[in-house]
Amino acid sequence: MRRFFFGVLVLSSIGAAYALADSATPFREASLAYRGGDYSKATSLYESLVAKSSESADVFYNLGNAYFKQEHLGRAILNYEKARRLTPRDRDILTNLEYVRGLLEYKIEDKRNWYFRTVDFLLGFFTQKELGIVSLSFGFLFWISWGFSLYRTPDSGWGWRRKTLLVVTALFLSLWVMKSMHDVTVQEAIVLKSQAAVRYGPSFKDQVAFRLGEGMKVRIQKKAEDWNRVVLPNGETGWMSQEELGEI
Repeated sequence: MRRFFFGVLVLSSIGAAYALADSATPFREASLAYRGGDYSKATSLYESLVAKSSESADVFYNLGNAYFKQEHLGRAILNYEKARRLTPRDRDILTNLEYVRGLLEYKIEDKRNWYFRTVDFLLGFFTQKELGIVSLSFGFLFWISWGFSLYRTPDSGWGWRRKTLLVVTALFLSLWVMKSMHDVTVQEAIVLKSQAAVRYGPSFKDQVAFRLGEGMKVRIQKKAEDWNRVVLPNGETGWMSQEELGEI
């Protein structure tokens, strides 16, 4: 019986090793192609990994680099943004994203209220999982502290430490709720084509209201077949064809 279980364990380990090696091969080949200057091949290999539902910040980051080398700024920004959502404080991702954004020909001033900009910054600084863990951690410390104080001195007040723990817990719990709602309700996209048309209605027959440069970020308000109603940071809205946008 021991030999049987040992054999199963060995076979399972070998199978897992082969699975890891199989998934790592395209990434390694893509990296070699990138280092060799074959950015088109690297792009295809990284895209194949993304198509297999590979939610990896490294894949998105390297794919962004490959697109940047081919001067596809919109697709480079799109993949940097996807990588940033998985690891929002990664210095390499943020540096490359900021650099490519600086190369854009067109820029739009963010005219939203400071409150909304601050909330967006905080929500983008953490992942949903991180906010959940921090909220649970501070909440656990709060209840432990309160329970301990009731056991030791039942008539004691809350004290500044417990009040601080409660405030911090409430803050991160609120951010977690907002982050959860934001990820479900707010859909952002990157313009992938130069001089992309924004129209008054969801049809090529509708008049062009204005145009957007490649790499600009917009928010999707509504979808209608192959069209998206988008809103810009300055408040302007219009309809864009799905093929001109890449959803983050």
